[in-house]
Amino acid sequence: MRKYAIALATLLLTGCYHEFHEITADRSSVAVALQWEQPEDAGTFLHNITFSADGITRSFDTPREASAEQLQLPDGEYDILVTANMTEADSFILSGLPGTKAGLPDVRVSLRNPLANPAQAWYGISHASVQKGKATVAEAKLQRLMCTLTVNIANVPAGTTIIHTLANVAKEVRLTAQDDAGRYGVPGTETVGKLTVDTYPINLFPTVSGKGRSLLTLEIITAAGSELTVLCDAPRMEVGKSYILELDYTKLQPYMYITPYSISAWEDGWTVSGEILNSQE
Repeated sequence: MRKYAIALATLLLTGCYHEFHEITADRSSVAVALQWEQPEDAGTFLHNITFSADGITRSFDTPREASAEQLQLPDGEYDILVTANMTEADSFILSGLPGTKAGLPDVRVSLRNPLANPAQAWYGISHASVQKGKATVAEAKLQRLMCTLTVNIANVPAGTTIIHTLANVAKEVRLTAQDDAGRYGVPGTETVGKLTVDTYPINLFPTVSGKGRSLLTLEIITAAGSELTVLCDAPRMEVGKSYILELDYTKLQPYMYITPYSISAWEDGWTVSGEILNSQE
């Protein structure tokens, strides 16, 4: 059977499956029931929901508009890619679409400006087996694209300036590539260089492939003009996860090895090695 690449979004994520047009037995149709991978994302406003099939890409302003579309397809196996809130106006650049007719294309997303700190975007991939005369519904979970990092530093003296710089941040994410666990969304091999952070929380791409750690440098200038550089050697950041680093200014050292602890399935706390925090606090 031929394999097609499709990206399709529907109103199913809002529980309105009955709003689809009736599918008759003499047609082969496929629709995607969207779900949120993280329940707390439910109710998020979605725009520019995009799908492509057989080398054609189409976009819809709302899930309701997308739900009115039924894709009529010949028998076959269909890989499905869904993207939402991932336009150039949102600071994203998608490449690899519409692709070819020979399967799921290598779709990549990058940022127009690595310093953009864009709002979150979502994507999901599913699979459908289309049989003649049958209506097929494929489920796809919308997963977060961006990592979210928050750094809190307690007890900072008045008049102190701290410049935050991140390294090992990926330049792009390959949406249709799979990691060793079979999960879609793999960071690229190129970095954006040094990324200066002006405010937290910040949404950014994950740690580049091939690097086991992420790096945060703090350039500190005291009110008296003294300077101190602190290197925080932190764990990798993965696609769609959130991280919180808690530091105490009075305990900063030139080199600090950061270790993680789990807050939830999609959020980790970071702490200085040897300082185990109570994740329930």
